[in-house]
Amino acid sequence: MEKDTVSFIDDLVNEKITGKTFTKKLADIIAEPDKSMQPVYDYVEEQLNLGKLGYGELKASDEDVSLRLETNLINLPFQDAKIISKMLQDEETVPVNVYLVIVSPLVNQSGLRIDEVASADDYVGNVANYLDMMNNWVSEHLASVKENLEKQSEEK
Repeated sequence: MEKDTVSFIDDLVNEKITGKTFTKKLADIIAEPDKSMQPVYDYVEEQLNLGKLGYGELKASDEDVSLRLETNLINLPFQDAKIISKMLQDEETVPVNVYLVIVSPLVNQSGLRIDEVASADDYVGNVANYLDMMNNWVSEHLASVKENLEKQSEEK
């Protein structure tokens, strides 16, 4: 799957890329990251099967933590639309990839981590091949969040 950058940037800037948000308590997400994230993984695959870009998001209802699976042309989160448009302005068409994103001041100093999972073409129909890697990634970054939360409560 490829996407022309002009229409992608237009869709991004005008918020035409659809997404679905799920919510759970952070402790529940940490306890069962695979079960918690499965609707997110499924939603993104569903959008790709429809030929659409999109994102699935799992937000902690009790902390500032957001886990996302995004389809994108570059490894920057959708909220960086201006930077994305500058970086892609000389490109015509670019392959679509799937990225895991965590946004939280508790994850690291920058409050953001993003990593490529696979190309959109490889992801569709093969989600099971990526489940272990995605769930390990989520667990690893949630462990950082939990550790930083514990440090914060100790400092109070």
